Amino acid sequence: MIQDVFIIGATGNVGSTLVRQIIERRDADAKLHNNPTRIVGLASNKSLAYSSRGIGPKEALSFSAGAIVGKPLPLPEILSLALGGGHENLAFVDVTALKDEMLGFHKKVIGKTGFTIVTANKNPLAYSDNDTFQRLVREVPRYGFRCSVMAGAEAVSLMLDLRDLNDELVSLAGCFSGTLNFITSELQRGERFSKSVRSAVSLGYSEPNPADDLSGEDVAKKMLILVRSAGFEAEMGDVELKPFVPKEVLGADQKEEFLKALEKLDPDFSGRALRVRQKGSVLRYVARAENSEGGISMRVGLEEIQEKSPLGHLDGTSNKIVAVTRTYTAGNPYVVEAPGAGPEVTAQNIRRDLLAQIGSRVLRA
Repeated sequence: MIQDVFIIGATGNVGSTLVRQIIERRDADAKLHNNPTRIVGLASNKSLAYSSRGIGPKEALSFSAGAIVGKPLPLPEILSLALGGGHENLAFVDVTALKDEMLGFHKKVIGKTGFTIVTANKNPLAYSDNDTFQRLVREVPRYGFRCSVMAGAEAVSLMLDLRDLNDELVSLAGCFSGTLNFITSELQRGERFSKSVRSAVSLGYSEPNPADDLSGEDVAKKMLILVRSAGFEAEMGDVELKPFVPKEVLGADQKEEFLKALEKLDPDFSGRALRVRQKGSVLRYVARAENSEGGISMRVGLEEIQEKSPLGHLDGTSNKIVAVTRTYTAGNPYVVEAPGAGPEVTAQNIRRDLLAQIGSRVLRA
């Protein structure tokens, strides 16, 4: 059976990379696949392309490069368009950063159609209430969201499997931000904090506005998604969040103003990094969840940890989680480590989630 794909956010870094990978790696080639992936829809905030019979490679690549400008459609009309297309097997791919309106779209697709979703967008998952989250993810084959945490490494899959195996999570610790892991690695090497942030920006590791990384909110979202995936009832307000930098610094209006303000923090960060280094420790921005009789508690913040510990070993932009369960004890935890996220890795893992939604998958020739 053909798998039809409608990509929303197709001109962004991940969306355009996904389009290119599908074409270059011949996912749509029926000679190689019993279950070819066919792009039928592409949407951005400026335009839309749709054909129920599939969009050709040249048009798809042109669209993803931003070369086709037309009239965009609101999400409810995109759904109506797809519903009228006669698709037997269609997956929407969400590679946007939209919040409330995209949450409404996800709810309609899962609750009122037979279509599926693959998403790298954390916002509908983190900003929904717990009951809505559980309804979205309940039918595992219909809702692929591995790429919402660690760019599709096995963190989400592990939590879902532990839940179904009734291997209760005891604790979870992780470094989920490639940007912040890079910055703490640079501090460990003796680099100035403000210069480390500027390096993260110039290398393309950070968000367009690095204040979004340093607020820690992105890490808190990922922790909430993992805890909910493991079956715990939790809300965003339950996460004890300590930003990487003081809140007053995060309020700078302009990017350059923000980066300049970080220079005032250089002496404090350099002194702290030196003190912990002399003790054989390192700084890491860590998310932690603890399961106790009172329920699940979550906190996110900058910590001093032993360099030889699992999270202390991290270097550069790598991400890692350390899970302790009844089976995987504190002395032998389950560890997932993956390279820092990027468009190529994220796009490939979106394709993996799409593969998981093929009911009668046959390996390619």
